[in-house]
Parts: sequence; structure tokens; C-alpha cells
Amino acid sequence: MPVTIRMAIRNLAAHKAKSLIVGILLALGVLILVLGNSFLDASKRGIERSFTRNYTADLIVTGRADGPVSLFGVQSVGGLDETPIVPEYEKVFEHIAALPGVAALTGSASGFGLITDEGQTLEEAAEDEGEEEDASNAFVMLFGVDAQNYWSVFPTLEVARGSFIEPGEPGIMVEDSRLERISKRLKREVKIGDEILIQGLGATGIRLRSVPIVGTYRQPADGANPEQLSYIDIDTLRVLSGMTVGANAAVSLSDEQTELLELTDLDSLFSDDFFAVEESEAAAPVSFDLDTILGDTSEARRLNEADRGAWHSILVRLDEGRSAKAVVAELNAWFAQEGIAAEAGDWQKAAGPYAQSVDILRIVFTVAIVILAVVAVIIIMNTMVVSVIERTGEIGTMRAVGAGRGFVRAMFAAETTVLSLVFGLVGVIVSFIAAGILNAAKIEAGNQFFEILFGGKLLSLLIDPISVVLSLVMIVAVGLVAHFYPVAVALRIQPVRAMQTE
Repeated sequence: MPVTIRMAIRNLAAHKAKSLIVGILLALGVLILVLGNSFLDASKRGIERSFTRNYTADLIVTGRADGPVSLFGVQSVGGLDETPIVPEYEKVFEHIAALPGVAALTGSASGFGLITDEGQTLEEAAEDEGEEEDASNAFVMLFGVDAQNYWSVFPTLEVARGSFIEPGEPGIMVEDSRLERISKRLKREVKIGDEILIQGLGATGIRLRSVPIVGTYRQPADGANPEQLSYIDIDTLRVLSGMTVGANAAVSLSDEQTELLELTDLDSLFSDDFFAVEESEAAAPVSFDLDTILGDTSEARRLNEADRGAWHSILVRLDEGRSAKAVVAELNAWFAQEGIAAEAGDWQKAAGPYAQSVDILRIVFTVAIVILAVVAVIIIMNTMVVSVIERTGEIGTMRAVGAGRGFVRAMFAAETTVLSLVFGLVGVIVSFIAAGILNAAKIEAGNQFFEILFGGKLLSLLIDPISVVLSLVMIVAVGLVAHFYPVAVALRIQPVRAMQTE
């Protein structure tokens, strides 16, 4: 064992009180670091598991927009930007399905709406009932699903009552506990098979559709599912969101149809001559032919039908071990090569603002750790200043018998390192004990915010060995930084004067 290490251990034992004070601070720092990182890692893993298993799969393909596009639409100022559809959907879908490592995929679309009665608005609902709860019961987050393959991509979704939405059939599935609140909202008992009126919310205007409740689902046990989330057949969602044939059709007018647009003399349009009728014409019997007046309305009906090729996203489930990052890079390169205005991303892109909450928490925690580290350095430094000043005579004696400045610095650095490692390991042991106690306590998330924060309905901490090593390295670095100043102060004192202070 090196001389400096032996001397460090001896000196720490000789100054038990001060060593204990500094050591407790170091152990507390390790405890906060390990448990804090464990909490963040558990939160991130829980949210990733929840979203990939229940909502986003492993990666998402969307159209492009000015803001980031997620499963919940475009993140933009005001949140009113229209969600782009996936261009050349069939071509993109077939290409992804043929990629190695792709287990399953499905189309998806999203929107927002109100469970309403005769077109009543959200504000009117709140005013009529005098309760904010009624307004929240009216709001629905709609996931338009491809009933042919959606349920196979997300097999964890469990039906509580009724059944899944069938391919080609209209229907909506709501969270099971919400059926009672919907009944309260509509002032009538709502059962499986009953129809409810949905008012679409978006930039395309008010659109109403009556849709039957075909079933209810239970919230997944491994994640946070907003109770407002409802699954709806894709065609109904398309109409509510304005994803109709006419919305994507180019408008073409004939010369006769554009004749009025070219008029420059508007007075002549409303002159007496314009409305003049010959006497013979006035005497003729008047008959109305609605087909002649309205024309053929079949084209108008066609344009108002759902655009069956319109999808907001493609969700992809990969085989175990297949790298989502590699598939995303491969798809984006293919989109660029083919000139397709689409982009692929991992589950965090799909989760959008929900995944960003973890990053925000990590930033906040990092800032808190930096502040804590600064405070710890100051406290440890002050404690070491007192300790070193009290040992000024000892330092002077060592200098007088030939110990150089480098040896003294090495001795104090060894003391700090030994102290940090010993009490750092104590902090790690306490962290494991604390994590075990917290896990055994089965702390439940009291609301949706904590469900997202916990990454599930229960707090579950799992300490990562890498986090333990990094925490020990950080606490040793803090100790070494803290000892520089007091040792530098002590070394400025002449050995003779330092010996006189003994």
C-alpha cells in the first residue's frame, strides 16, 4: 500500500469527528444521485414500455409539417395546424412491410372531439351543468384505427365489455369507467350498442357524426392511459377531421362557371334588364324541377365521403432485438431517395409531448444536482478549511523535515479519495436499502401526472450499475475539488510559522 494511502487512513482515523461530518455529506450526495437517477431511469423505461406496448409501437412514419408531428398531431403555436397525411400511403406501407425485422404494422389517425347533444359546444355544456367536470367528460381524444390489423399490433389492449371495432363497421370504444360519466353527461343511461353524437374539433369546421359504442376497454396496468382516449373506426374519424375526398381534390371550374367571376360591371348584374321577363314567359305556368335547379348531387356526396387513402401515421412493431434507430435511418434515406415527403421516428417522436416530459424532468433534476453539488462543495470546503487550519502545525512539521508541496497535496488528495470512496459506498448501500423499501411500499400514482412520472401505476425503482459508478466518480470529483482551496491556503504558510501554531 502506498505511503500516502497509509498516512491518509491514519489521519482520517485521528480526526474522526471531522471525517464523519464530511463523510456523511458525501454519502448523502451519493444517495441523492443514485436514487434520483434510478427514479428517472425507471420513469423513462416505464413510459417507453407503456407507449411502445399500447400506443406508438416501436417507430412511427408521418407526413411532414412545419412543426414536429407525433401521434397526437402537430406541435405548433396554438395547436391548430392540420396534421399531414402520409403521402403515397400504399407504396410506403408495402415497402415497410417488406423490410426485415418488421413484425407488424398498421395505419392510424388521430383527432379530437366532443360527446355532445344536438351540437352543443364545450362552453355551453359547462354553463348548463355549472360544473367543469361535465366539460371534461364531453372531451374525447380519438384514435382512428385500421380494425384489420390494429389489434394485432397492440395485443395488450383488453376489452372490458362488448367487442373490438370490426373492419368496415362504424363504432367507438371508450375507457370502461368513463361510460358512467358519459351517461351523466348526456342525462341518459348509455349502454353498449347505443349511439352517441360526436362533434369533431379542428380547423375544418363543425362536423357531427352519430356512432355506436361497440365496446369498452380497460386501462393498461403498465402505463398511463388518458381516460379521454377513445378508439374509433377510421372512416368516422376521417369525416370528423375533414379527411374527405373533397378536401384533397383539386377544384376545376368550367368557363361558364367562371363567367360571373370575370364581371367587371357589377351594376349591370343587378339592373332592371337582368331581371326583366317577357310577357309570354310571365304568363307561362311555373313548375319547379329540383334536379334541374340543384343539378346532379352525386359528385357532392362523393366529395364528402371519407378519403380511404388518408392516414396520419403508420405504426410499426419490430422483432425483438431489431434496432429501431437503424430502421428509422433506413426509412428516412429511402424517403429522400424516392422524393416522398414523409419521415420516420422512434417512439419518442410518436409520443410527442408525453415523452418530452421525461426530458424536462431530467433537465430539472440535472440543474438540481448541479446546485446540490455547488452547495456540497462549499460545505465540504468550509469543513476542510477548518480541518486543514487545525492541522497547520502538522503540515509545517512535514514541510520542515523535507516533505515537498507535492507530497502534502498528494496526502490530502488521498485522504479525500479514501473518504469519498468509503462513504460513497455507504451511500450506495443505503440507496439499495431505500429503493427496496420504496418498492415494497408499492406507492401508487394518485393521478395521471404521477402515472406519467412513475412510468406506470406503481413506483418501481431499479438501480443501474452504471449510475452507481458514475455517482461514485462524481462524488470523488466533488471531494477533490473541495480540498484544493484549503490545502493551497495551508501551503502558503511558511513552515516555521506553521510549526509555531502547533
